[in-house]
Amino acid sequence: MRVLFLQRQPCIRALKYAHALRATEPEIVLGFAFQGVTLTGWYGAGDELFSDWWQLPARSPGAELARVIDEFGPDLIHSHNLPDALTVAALGVVDGRIPVIHDVHDLQSLRRTPYEDGFDDPGDLAGLEAAAVEGCAALIAVSAEMLEAIERQHDGPSRTLLFANYALARDMAGELPPARDRIGPLRAVYQGSLSVNGSHYDLRAQFVALARSGVAIDVFPNRDAPVYRELAERTPGLRIMPTLTPAELLRTLPGYDVGWAAFNASVNGAHLDTALPNKAFEYLASGLPIAAGPHKALARLVAEHQVGVVVNNPADLVQLLDDADLPALRRHVAERRHQFTVEGQIGRIVEVYNAVVGDRVPT
Repeated sequence: MRVLFLQRQPCIRALKYAHALRATEPEIVLGFAFQGVTLTGWYGAGDELFSDWWQLPARSPGAELARVIDEFGPDLIHSHNLPDALTVAALGVVDGRIPVIHDVHDLQSLRRTPYEDGFDDPGDLAGLEAAAVEGCAALIAVSAEMLEAIERQHDGPSRTLLFANYALARDMAGELPPARDRIGPLRAVYQGSLSVNGSHYDLRAQFVALARSGVAIDVFPNRDAPVYRELAERTPGLRIMPTLTPAELLRTLPGYDVGWAAFNASVNGAHLDTALPNKAFEYLASGLPIAAGPHKALARLVAEHQVGVVVNNPADLVQLLDDADLPALRRHVAERRHQFTVEGQIGRIVEVYNAVVGDRVPT
């Protein structure tokens, strides 16, 4: 089977899919059509997982996408948003000849801020979302809350799949360090995106509140964050750490007590209620309980699996973990960490691939 990934800016979810597919289904040949920077350009690795890469023009990509499809000859297209524009472009190019799977990482209609991947948002965002969701052969969503929101607004395909942002087993620490006796402050860690524009990744107030409550908080940004470095210089207990590769990060996380997974919900609250970020599963795979913000999908994950605490006020984190018995919580997470890996779940993606290819009517 030949699968063409399609995404404006290739992301860590696509990287994890590709690793798991190569490890478990080596007969599947992957190609990637994109518009931004390749996986290796963004994360330091990943290009080697694909047989070919094709950069599409930022404007009017349809003609070049048609040429790529003719050259690569995919059996299906796995298109990742945001935005939804490339899924719509692919649907127009293939005109029913090749199934297009729409993988919804974020639901555009729930956002109130730009996507912030280095591109301007396209026009008619609502129309693009509807066309992508209602025209695709199958739809993948990251959470039950997201799928429910999609089904309230759109008449989507009959074939849907919930597939969370699981961690890569390949990168997990083989052995977890023994639980440390907590001498000194609680050691919390955050890894991932940061912003300073008031969006959901603007976490400056949360980090300051954690540090002022006595928590030692280390932050591993996925890009250099000079504003946060300046903040750390005047905030005892807050440190901005080097940017690490995904593999290095999963070998580093087990040394902490708890992983911070909260958003700034001042603008995008409805969107954030559907989000299950990569960091949550990377914490779990590293044996760390989650300190989750009060966002519906994250709170459900914590409650269903009993893998952390929900934090309304960062200043309450220490007391919440004391009440939950942090050592027992750490043991519980460690015993279950392997169920949160993409390799253990990727067979469900392959089932969708086989189903949509089997649905195709020969021409």
